[in-house]
Amino acid sequence: MSRQHNRRNSKHKGPKLSEGERLWKRMSSLFGVNQELWHRAWDSQSIAKLLIEKENLGNRFEREPKSERIFRAKLDQSLAEIRKQNQYFVSDKHRKVTLRSVDEISHIKQHVSRWQTFFEQYSKTKGLFQGPPLLEDDDDKNRYKLVEDAWLAILSKGKIADDFALTNDGLTVWSSFDLVKESLKFADARCGFRFQDSMPSIALLLLQNQRLTIAELLDLRLAVRKADGRNPFPRDYDSKLAEHSDLQPEVDGDFAVKQGRSDLRHLPFVTIDPHDAKDFDDAVCLVEENGKSTLWVAIADVAHYVKKDTRLDKAARARATSVYLPHTVLPMLPPRLADDLCSLRAGVDRLAMVIAMELDGNHEITNSNAYEAVIRVSENLAYEESIGDDRFKSMFELAGKWQAKEVKLNISNAEMRPRILDNEEIMVKVKWPTDATRMIESFMVATNAAVGHLLGRANAPLPWRCHAPPDSSEVDELNAKLAALGVNIELPMPSFKTHGQSDSEELSDLLGAWANTAIEPLPKFDASPADAPDIPPYLSSVLDPEARQNILDSLMSAQQKASSLDETTRRIVDQGLFQLMQRANYSSDNIGHFGLNLDAYVHFTSPIRRYPDLMTHRQLKSMIRQQDWIHDEAETSEIAEHCSNQSVIAKYIEWELVANAYHIHILRGGEVGSASQNEYPSVIEKSWPARIVGLRTPWVFLDLNDDGAIQGRMHLRQMDAKQRLNIDDNGLEVSTAEPGRNGEFRVIARLGEKYPCRLRGIDIWGGSLDLAPK
Repeated sequence: MSRQHNRRNSKHKGPKLSEGERLWKRMSSLFGVNQELWHRAWDSQSIAKLLIEKENLGNRFEREPKSERIFRAKLDQSLAEIRKQNQYFVSDKHRKVTLRSVDEISHIKQHVSRWQTFFEQYSKTKGLFQGPPLLEDDDDKNRYKLVEDAWLAILSKGKIADDFALTNDGLTVWSSFDLVKESLKFADARCGFRFQDSMPSIALLLLQNQRLTIAELLDLRLAVRKADGRNPFPRDYDSKLAEHSDLQPEVDGDFAVKQGRSDLRHLPFVTIDPHDAKDFDDAVCLVEENGKSTLWVAIADVAHYVKKDTRLDKAARARATSVYLPHTVLPMLPPRLADDLCSLRAGVDRLAMVIAMELDGNHEITNSNAYEAVIRVSENLAYEESIGDDRFKSMFELAGKWQAKEVKLNISNAEMRPRILDNEEIMVKVKWPTDATRMIESFMVATNAAVGHLLGRANAPLPWRCHAPPDSSEVDELNAKLAALGVNIELPMPSFKTHGQSDSEELSDLLGAWANTAIEPLPKFDASPADAPDIPPYLSSVLDPEARQNILDSLMSAQQKASSLDETTRRIVDQGLFQLMQRANYSSDNIGHFGLNLDAYVHFTSPIRRYPDLMTHRQLKSMIRQQDWIHDEAETSEIAEHCSNQSVIAKYIEWELVANAYHIHILRGGEVGSASQNEYPSVIEKSWPARIVGLRTPWVFLDLNDDGAIQGRMHLRQMDAKQRLNIDDNGLEVSTAEPGRNGEFRVIARLGEKYPCRLRGIDIWGGSLDLAPK
C-alpha cells in the first residue's frame, strides 16, 4: 500500500513551474485561437475577471467571499513576481502584461538550447587558460564574441549589449537558465582557476584573448575602483590646468636673483635618482670650505608655481599625492610642472628651496639655514652611477657615519617593481637598498628634521609626519607569542612619557586616563616637578627621547637575541617586531617620529608628489619673508587628515596594481629580472620556496621567495582536505582539530617554517594569490 502511494506521488514530481508559467498555461488554455485575447494588455482586475468568468468561479465566490479575497490577493502577488521575471509575460510602462505567443516561447527555448550546447561544448578544456576555443562555425564565433563583449561590460560595470539576449526585448533569463550567469560559469571553466567571483577569470581571458592590453586592464581596474568610491585619483589631469601650466615661461635665473632670490648657481649640485626617473625634485652637494663642512640640499620650489587657493592648488590638494603604478603615474601636478619646470634638470636654472646644514668635526649638524634660491644642477645621475665615484666619497662617508649612529630595527623587505614595456612585455625587478639609496635617504631625513625644527621653533602650523611607538596591547600579544614559543625574550611595556615630563607627571596622566572608568576616587599627590625644563611648544607632546631610546633599545635587543636562535624562530621574532610598527600619518599635533627616533619631522623633500611637502614649503617661505603663515592651525589640521587618508588609499592602489602586473608576469612564466612576453606556458606546477609568515584562521600567509617581495595565501583546507585543522590562539601552529590515536594533536605546520607551495589561483584583477602545497 505504501509503495503504491509513493508511486502515485512520484508522478507529480518534476520541475516546479514558475508563477509566470503557471498563469500563462492557465490563461492561454482559455484563449484558444482568439488573437484579440493574445494581444490584449492585462492587469490584475482584467485577469481576475477572465478567470472568474471562464472558470465559473462566480458562484463559489458568492458563497465564499473570503475565497475571492484570497484569490485576488494571490493573483496580485503572482503578477508582481511575473513583472520582475518578464518571461512568459511582457510588462509595459503602465504595469500591464501581455502573454508571449506559443511560437515566441518555442523560439526562446530553442535559443536557450543552443546556448546550453555552446557552453557545454566549449567549457571543456585540457588545462588552464588555453586561450579562445577553436570555434566550429560562424554562429559559434558570433556567440563567443557576444560572450566576450558581455564579459567586458561586466568587468567594467557597464551595460551589457542588447544583442546578448534570448529575445529582441533583452530577455536573458528563462526558467532556471540565466544567460549572464552561465557566461560567468563559462569564464571560470575556460580559465580553470577558482575564485570567490568570476572577475579574475574574465580579466585573464580578455587579456589572453587580446581583447584588452595590460595597460587597458589596469586602467579598467582604476575606473572600477573609482566607480566604487575607492579611487579618488583621476586618471587624466584637468586639461585646462595642464594647458595653463604649459604656458609657464622658462626660468630666468638672473631676473629671479634681481627679485631677491639667493644665487646658489655656483654650488656643485647633483641629483641622484633611479635611472628611469622623470622628475628630479632634490639635489645635493657637500661643500668643504675654510675647514667647515656644509651639506646643501635643494628642493624644487613648487610653491612658486602653485599658489594657495588657485584652481591648480585645489586640484593638487584634492589628490594630495602622486600614485606610481606599473603602467603610468597619476600625478599630483600637471606634466609641465612635474617633469619640467619643477624638475631639477642638469644645465638649466631652476628655482629651489635650499637648506644648508653646517657640520662640526663629529659630523653633527650644528646649524641650519633656509634660502629661496636659484640653482643650476651640474649632473643628473642614477644611483648606480654615483657608487664608486670619488667625487662623492665624502658624501658616502658622511651618510655612513650617520647611519652607524641610527637606532632602528634591521628589517628590510624587497620592493617589487614591475613595469609595462612596449609590445606588451613586462619587466619585473626587485629593489633592495644600496649605499646610494641609503645615502640619499639619510640626507632627506636630515633635511626634513632640520626644517621641522626651524619651523617648529617659529611656531608654524605644520602637517607633522608622526609615527607613534608600539601599542601596549600589541606588545603584550607579542610577548605571549614568544612565551608560547619558549623564547626567553620579553619586551617591556612602552613608556608614554613626553618631552620634559617627570615620572610623577607620566603617572598622573596614566591615572587620569584610567580615571574615566574607575569607580573609587584616586589618590592625590603633587605631580609638579620643582625644576621643570623649558620645553618649546612644538615638542610638548613628543615622546621623551630617553623613553623612546629605551623602547628602540629593547626592540633591537630582542632582535639581537633572536639572531642566535634557529632560523624559524628568528623569523617569527623579526616578523613580530615588524608588525609592532604603527602606520605613520600626518597631524597638526607633533608627537615625533618613533621609527626614525626624531623629535620633529616634516615632509619637505618631495613637493612635486606630496601636498604636505608643498604646505611646508609655503610655511618656510613665510618664515624667510617674515610674513603671516599661509596655512593656519585649523586648515593645517583638516588638510593633514585628508592627506593621511589619501596616502593610505594610494598605497593600497599601488599594491593592488603592482600585484596584478606581477601576477600576469608569473602566468607568462616570467622571472624577476627578465621580461615576459605575451605567452602563457604551464606554470601551475611551479614550486616556490615559501616561508610561513602569518597564521590567521582560515588563512596561512606565505612569503613566496622568502624575501618579502611576493606574498600569497593558502586556505587551511588545502593543507589537509581529509580532516579539520585549527590555528592556535597565538597564531603559531596549524594542528589537527581532533586528537590522534595517541591522544595528541598532530602539528601540520608552524609559523616561520619553510613550506614549499605551488600556484592554485592567480588573481590579476584584485591582486590576491592563492596557493596549495607543493
